[in-house]
Amino acid sequence: MGTSRMIGALLCVVCVVIAVAHIFFGYIQGTWGQGTLAFALPITAGVLILAGLGFWLGWIMASTKEISPVPAPAPSVVESKPETEKKE
Repeated sequence: MGTSRMIGALLCVVCVVIAVAHIFFGYIQGTWGQGTLAFALPITAGVLILAGLGFWLGWIMASTKEISPVPAPAPSVVESKPETEKKE
């Protein structure tokens, strides 16, 4: 597995961990007060959008095949004039 594929897989895992940790620590274990959701919901939407974009980028990196090196160009063919057409 190439390094870019490993980095992509790691990016996917990190984005999922960030999204789950944000939901768990922000909503499940967090304390709620007056007007807290008005601030928390837009922040959560932004965090989840960024985590989704990061996951998407990681998925693309992890699932794309490595690019092979460019092959050498084919040798060029040099055409020569036939013997009968030479100038005298």
